[in-house]
Amino acid sequence: MRTIAVHGATGSQSAPVASRLSAAGHEVRPLSRSVGVDFLDRLSLDAAYAGVDTVVLHLPLVYDERALVMADNVADAAAAAGVAHLVLNASAPLPPQPIGIPFLDARHRVAAADVPRVTVLQPTLYLENVVGPWMTSRILADGIVAYPLPGDVPVPWVGTDDVAVAVERAISRDVTGWFVLPGVPASGQEIAVAIGDRLGRPLRWQTITPDQYGDLLRPHLGDHAADNVAATYGALAAAPPAPMPDPAPAREALDWAPRDLAAWAARLPAFTRAVLAAAS
Repeated sequence: MRTIAVHGATGSQSAPVASRLSAAGHEVRPLSRSVGVDFLDRLSLDAAYAGVDTVVLHLPLVYDERALVMADNVADAAAAAGVAHLVLNASAPLPPQPIGIPFLDARHRVAAADVPRVTVLQPTLYLENVVGPWMTSRILADGIVAYPLPGDVPVPWVGTDDVAVAVERAISRDVTGWFVLPGVPASGQEIAVAIGDRLGRPLRWQTITPDQYGDLLRPHLGDHAADNVAATYGALAAAPPAPMPDPAPAREALDWAPRDLAAWAARLPAFTRAVLAAAS
């Protein structure tokens, strides 16, 4: 069993990771700003990684040059502490090389850390994005699942619990390399039906603009993240459709496959359980 530092262990992406690693018998060291760990403070990372075998992280929604500083601090601190395995959840598929965008290039810098094993996991769109706290009023009051994607075009969606499975298997099997984690292709309308079935009420998908989505995020994530998330979705809308990622590498190396929509909806995140409680 290993001592594993998990960044953001109480957040939506990393809480399932921390739970799964603990259940597997590992000693999990939760890291967050609330315990004095700051990606911009190299000394805090040095202290956080002392005596750690493995570091699991995703970088925050920072899109300017600070993202590069954060990445360099993580890579340097992990190497200095003698970390054996660095597992990066890139939170999205990455281009094969740095392209001059700090948000993406920062993940490449982490992946270049001078440690014995590095695993880069690249999930596709998170299903939890459509049931975050910014959606409470729309789902409860309006019966709407709103998102800046068409409702009739299947795209690969994945759940945070599924990504946690990939993290745990990468660690337990000492797997290194870069792996896209492509979710199950589903349209927005299918997602709305699956969530509605779980809630026991009809829901419908509504395509909104990237700026409208940013405005939903703003009270929860702040202006910097909301504006840049909106800009990202604007760029995606203007780009040609991306090919469906190949699931074979993750399946072969990690014995990994995502759950279908019904299985995901049966284990919706805490927000949706709260919606159920409020509606009962």
